[in-house]
Amino acid sequence: MHTLSATITLPLSVETAFRVITDLNTLLRLSPFFTLIKFKSSMGGPLRKGHRYTVTIEYYGNEAVKTHCIEVDAFEMNRSISYRIEEGALKNILYEIVPHEGGIQLTQTFLLQSGDEAVVKGSQSELQFWIKSTGEYLKLTEGKSFFTRLQRRFMDRVWLRLTLSERNIAIIMAKISILEIVLLLVVVLIWNLGMGR
Repeated sequence: MHTLSATITLPLSVETAFRVITDLNTLLRLSPFFTLIKFKSSMGGPLRKGHRYTVTIEYYGNEAVKTHCIEVDAFEMNRSISYRIEEGALKNILYEIVPHEGGIQLTQTFLLQSGDEAVVKGSQSELQFWIKSTGEYLKLTEGKSFFTRLQRRFMDRVWLRLTLSERNIAIIMAKISILEIVLLLVVVLIWNLGMGR
């Protein structure tokens, strides 16, 4: 068994962070390595130990689609939550929140059952990117400005609903559009300078 951890410090409240880390649907959508295809909770009511989910995800790159059963196996209000995964090399994902200098420290830990060094190295990379993505989302969640709330709404209703491939295409199209606008402005500027002579 390998234990991999990553920690970030964020200027936000414990309650905000806990609300997000107990929303498994959102957490899975924040992963930069797979797309959440289907999400089903087998229990209603408030979140508690033993709460179970069935999730279908598509892994980016090899496009493999797998279904996993996930269970909340530890839960401490405003402190931590642990998700146990029945299938695959990743056996557990633990989130811990510790108050820190007017904000929090958020630690995400993977318990990995694999002796393959490539799997361990890849999982460490995934962990680093995933916690960074979660941190950026948390900043939007805590923000009160109109622009921040607009960004959060866009993330929840549009961006996190896209597959990773669709997100990459959208980023490429946005970059091309920005480049086209810059080139158009340069042409207009050159035209105006040439006509001014």
